[in-house]
Amino acid sequence: MRILCFWCGLAAAMLCGLLDPVWGYVAVFLLSLLQLALLGGPGASVFLLVHYTTLLTYFSLAPAIQIAQDLSFWEAGVIGTVAHTQALMLLLLYMAGVEAARFGVVDPPLRHAAGTAPAPGVAHPLLLLGLLGAAFAVLLARADLNFVARGLPGEIENAPLDFIVYSTLPKMVVLMCFVALAIHALRQRTATAWCLAALALAAAAIAANPVNTARQILLIGLLPLLIHGLGRSRRWTLAFVVFAAIAGLGPVFNLLSRGSMWGESLATFPYSPDFDAMYVVAGVLERAPAPDLGFGRYLLSAFSFVLPRDLKLFPDFDPLGWPAILGNFSQSNLSLAQFATVFFDFGLPGPLVFGFLLSSLFRRIDRAIDTHGPVSRGYLAALVLLAAYVPFMRGPILGWGPFAASGLIAALLVGALCTGFGPARRALAPRPAAHA
Repeated sequence: MRILCFWCGLAAAMLCGLLDPVWGYVAVFLLSLLQLALLGGPGASVFLLVHYTTLLTYFSLAPAIQIAQDLSFWEAGVIGTVAHTQALMLLLLYMAGVEAARFGVVDPPLRHAAGTAPAPGVAHPLLLLGLLGAAFAVLLARADLNFVARGLPGEIENAPLDFIVYSTLPKMVVLMCFVALAIHALRQRTATAWCLAALALAAAAIAANPVNTARQILLIGLLPLLIHGLGRSRRWTLAFVVFAAIAGLGPVFNLLSRGSMWGESLATFPYSPDFDAMYVVAGVLERAPAPDLGFGRYLLSAFSFVLPRDLKLFPDFDPLGWPAILGNFSQSNLSLAQFATVFFDFGLPGPLVFGFLLSSLFRRIDRAIDTHGPVSRGYLAALVLLAAYVPFMRGPILGWGPFAASGLIAALLVGALCTGFGPARRALAPRPAAHA
């Protein structure tokens, strides 16, 4: 039933988009709502739940209202209807690829913990608290990177490596320690566990301050806890929280951290530049000349932004660096949705195949999500990857890589401490068979 509704809805969205891109995006909005309703069962894919929530937030009503109101961003002017229609078709191809990978997949039923015994917690929570303290000390060592509002006039530009080592990675370690200790407290429900989780929460709140921290850290660092708590049981609550956090708090954080420093006025969703993803895609399609196929070089160039500029892979294959784009957009730090990047590489099959491959990967990650399973490296890494999909879908060029990589490193490190020592590891070991 869900699959049939999707393909019928996709066909309707394509027909509406060919008539008017505004109605095409409205159809995507309705299709996303319908899919979220049908995914409400507790055994269904967590990835698809996050996927359709992200579509609902960034790729439905926001571009529809922007096109209907002739809004423009970054002094690029109004984009033509033809370009908006082309951009919509790329999005629909990507959505088709994501669902094509689900053919023949039966969503597993909700798994419950066996018996009445609490699910295993972490082995030594004090070790996690010690790791949290060490990571927080690293943040204090470079307070200028972590506790001063970004965008201050005269700030000293730091090397990207310094920012990762002294800011991004330790913040992710602090947040992942809080996630692990919070899961431990929810499972053990002891006074000691709750106190440790409260200490971790205070440290995480200070480390992930909205004045300085990019929203990707908040998403990748705190969304895993919501996925753990709500992804299998209260799925509508998870979808609503993700939507409200991005659509409501995102522009507010942007205003606090950047707009207030420069006197900018920032409208709320859906007029905020935070929701310019499809505007940028359409702008690139309209303003840039038709490029030769890159056969993967555009995508490699997009993901190599984590490297210093002089080490960037294939700099000539960066669509946002083309003179036609730089001459039309006043904002140089734009992000391009990945399904548009693979279009430059492989043409129309690119978004379809990319969505298929990505959805196939997340099918495997979905199987690792068991909220009653051990807090392990694999489990925390799966939670981080699911959470990282939200900013990834928005556009990986805009600072996504360092945050996602740091989140994975933090998950592996914290997960090793969760299960590598003490009673939790012994609790998971199989019991020896009884002899007569």
